[in-house]
Amino acid sequence: MAAQDFLQRMQLWQAGLSTARRCAPRLLRAMRTQGWPSLMSMDDAQRRALEAEIFKNTGGAASWVKCLPGWVDDLRLYRKPVPAPTVLASGAVRDDLVALRAVCPACDQYGWVDDDGPMRRCTHPGITAGTTKEQQ
Repeated sequence: MAAQDFLQRMQLWQAGLSTARRCAPRLLRAMRTQGWPSLMSMDDAQRRALEAEIFKNTGGAASWVKCLPGWVDDLRLYRKPVPAPTVLASGAVRDDLVALRAVCPACDQYGWVDDDGPMRRCTHPGITAGTTKEQQ
C-alpha cells in the first residue's frame, strides 16, 4: 500500500490507480533488490531521491504509463542522498565539493564527467585532499 501511495503522490508525475497497483509490487521488489530503505522509513530527501531515480531517463518517452514499469525495474543501487550544501549569510556556498570540482580536470563545475560518453558523475580520479588545499 505504501508503494502504491508513493507512486500516486510523486511530484513530477502521479500514476493513476491502476498504474500504481500494477507497478507497486515491481517497485517494492526493485527497491529490496537494490538495497533501498523501506518506503515507511524514508525521509523526504530519500523519497525525492527515489523519484529522481525512477525518472532519470524520461527523454523521448511518449507514454509514461507504459514506460513506468521499465523505469521501476531499472532502479539503480541505493546511495544515501548527499545533503544540500550549506549556504552562508553572504550567499556563498560552503561545500568541499565545490573546491574538488574546481581542481578536477575530468569534470565540469557541476560534477559531471566532461567527455563524449554518457552523462555520469565524476569520481575525481587523481584528486587528493592535498590537491584541493593547494588550490585554495
